[in-house]
Amino acid sequence: MRLYHLSALFLLTALSGPLHAAVQVDPLDPAFAKMAQKEIDLMRSGERGIVCRSLIERLEVATATATVHALTADETTWHPNDTRGTRSHTVARDTRVRGAERSRPTGADIYVQSARVDPSMSLFKLGTFVHELSLAADLAEGAFSADFRTREKRASFYRNAWLDALGFKPIAISDRVPTPEYTRAKSDGLLTEENAAHFPLLGPLPTPSPEPTLP
Repeated sequence: MRLYHLSALFLLTALSGPLHAAVQVDPLDPAFAKMAQKEIDLMRSGERGIVCRSLIERLEVATATATVHALTADETTWHPNDTRGTRSHTVARDTRVRGAERSRPTGADIYVQSARVDPSMSLFKLGTFVHELSLAADLAEGAFSADFRTREKRASFYRNAWLDALGFKPIAISDRVPTPEYTRAKSDGLLTEENAAHFPLLGPLPTPSPEPTLP
């Protein structure tokens, strides 16, 4: 089945030109690909809010590519600790230990259940797809933390922004990690175009460097 995935990526290249730094959707499952691409396009257009739009922009300017695949009956698409093939996850395209820091741009493969990108399904409302896109963006930029809590907070910032844009309640705790950052940034009025380059905001905004003084 892994060969089919490679073939599908070759097909994607043939249809859209050489693979480049962006987020791609594996066309192997056309129904899944259509739903995943539609959600990405909605985020790119800003219909999911400025925060989610900035996430897609990060992926599109990164120097490594992220590819979205459907979780299938093929066990090679499953998370190592998943015995049922239902856990969405993101895999770095390297040989380092899973969860290790990546300080250099690294390609990523995102595996997602179809129900997570299908608006007619209840699982869609959990925002898992956005969470995985955030992890892939960190890999693609070389900003992937070895600290699980930091990764969870960064991903939850985008996930909560997506939930908020759709009128759902942001999550306060994700995998036992408190995630108040998005709600706090919104309350402080920090979700603006001027601050988009600093998303996700996990703390105070960086202090601008002082202007050099002329002699």
